[in-house]
Amino acid sequence: MKQKDVRYLLVAVVILLVAGYIVYLNLMPKSSAEQGVKVDIVGTIDDSLYSEGLHQLTDTSKVKDFSSPVDLNGLNNVAPFGK
Repeated sequence: MKQKDVRYLLVAVVILLVAGYIVYLNLMPKSSAEQGVKVDIVGTIDDSLYSEGLHQLTDTSKVKDFSSPVDLNGLNNVAPFGK
């Protein structure tokens, strides 16, 4: 083999080793996952925590509602697609 072929072979082996390691990490779960799901319990959030931000959100001169109105006409129609 030429020296150029050996280099290409080494590069191919390194690529395959890295790909194998990534596949191994994705397929084998960590041992901490077997202990169960960890849940953080958040206590009550005080409603006066950030009253200035709430005031800015409810101020109609600064905030515009971009939601489109929902058309609820004809909901009780027995023939919604025509005759």
